Amino acid sequence: MNQDERKDRPRTRGKLGNKEILNAVRDAVLKAGSCRVADLAAQFNVSAVSIRKSLNKLERQGIIQRFHGEARIYTGDDIPFRMHLHYAEKQSIASRAESLVEPGETILMEAGSAIAMLAERIKRLQGLTVITTNLFIARMFRGSKVRVIVLGGLYQDESESLVGPSICEAIRTIGFSKAFIGVSGFTISDGFMLNDIARAEVTRTILERSMECKAKVWVLTDSSKFGVSHAAKICTDLSLIAGVVTDAGIPDDCRTCLESSGVRVLI
Repeated sequence: MNQDERKDRPRTRGKLGNKEILNAVRDAVLKAGSCRVADLAAQFNVSAVSIRKSLNKLERQGIIQRFHGEARIYTGDDIPFRMHLHYAEKQSIASRAESLVEPGETILMEAGSAIAMLAERIKRLQGLTVITTNLFIARMFRGSKVRVIVLGGLYQDESESLVGPSICEAIRTIGFSKAFIGVSGFTISDGFMLNDIARAEVTRTILERSMECKAKVWVLTDSSKFGVSHAAKICTDLSLIAGVVTDAGIPDDCRTCLESSGVRVLI
């Protein structure tokens, strides 16, 4: 092993606790894409049994996939997996967005990992009503006093989003004061985009309805989405967006484009 490789290896001091092992294993697999159990055990100076226990838990959380003697990063579109990508940034985004929600409001929450983190933070607000198109986000309010309205449609197994004509029609009949949407990409030429055509149609309907009922639309996304293009455009007219909550990594040209179009950018 050369000097650069030694620098890249995570350093461990003393015996790691179970939570420390779990976090270290998670970070190692997310960084490398795949890791062998034996290599992880040697890297963190723990037993293969401890590594397997951590991998089992990470697999249940939807972060990794287990194979014989190996763990690979899970590449699906489900929210639990995506919540762990750019985790710290999304937690900060959710914390900043929390201040945008007031007790007694009726808000619409579409889908996305940062939006799911926001849901966790606002479930104790008094008199809050949440309309959502995603079953995972609906379950975030389980056990709380938040009134949850789930709009019905065609169920997408991986993302747990509901899509299709019936849900678009339902959105056209409801009112709300704010909408929080997730995106997969943004470019200066094409605006905000999603990687799912069916979900994009739902989001476009949310934007149309928001304009009719004078609701503010907020995009919650980490900065890795800026400069990235996807198949389905959802918003080229930036005047439909009240603001974006993101992290400090947003490229200067994208931020300038948004702010010059009247979009608030909250870091």
